[in-house]
Amino acid sequence: MTLRHRLTALAASLGVGLVLATAGATAASAHDTLENTDPAKGSTVKSLSSVALTFSADPLGTEGATIIQVMGPDKKYYETACPDLNGPVVSSPVALGGAGTYEVLWRVVSSDGHPISGSYTFAYAPDGTATPAAAGSVKPVCGPAATATTEAPAAGGADPGLWIGLGIGAVVLIGVGVGAWALARGRKN
Repeated sequence: MTLRHRLTALAASLGVGLVLATAGATAASAHDTLENTDPAKGSTVKSLSSVALTFSADPLGTEGATIIQVMGPDKKYYETACPDLNGPVVSSPVALGGAGTYEVLWRVVSSDGHPISGSYTFAYAPDGTATPAAAGSVKPVCGPAATATTEAPAAGGADPGLWIGLGIGAVVLIGVGVGAWALARGRKN
């Protein structure tokens, strides 16, 4: 085998390894994303009967894993029932209390099987004649009190699944390179 053929084989092997490494990293970071909220993040509403979240794919209906909690300015919870899944939409009825900023805390299991969560706020400003619909609850209706986290990647700057995929890809790339080198060297002898 000529030097040119060996270099071509090595380059092809490295190319295949690079494609495999990139494919593994892409698949590892394919969580669903939150596409729409009702009410919208940062909006002001005069009345509200439910909160609805629309995802890029259908979240899994894993028992107890789907949570929508609506926390009022008084740190009480104002959701009135457990969330309902309908395709990519997860919704929960609410009965808001007094005017102020409300925080929606949510958690679902992504269609890829990984939990995702986040939070956002909206303002409630009923007209002057409205009376608070509910007194709120010190405990959420469903599940333990959620913690405010975001959909954003982990503190390290990227999703842990991405790092796992890149690590596996690097090992495959190194293995393919060493195999190609050994094959080229073995044919020489």
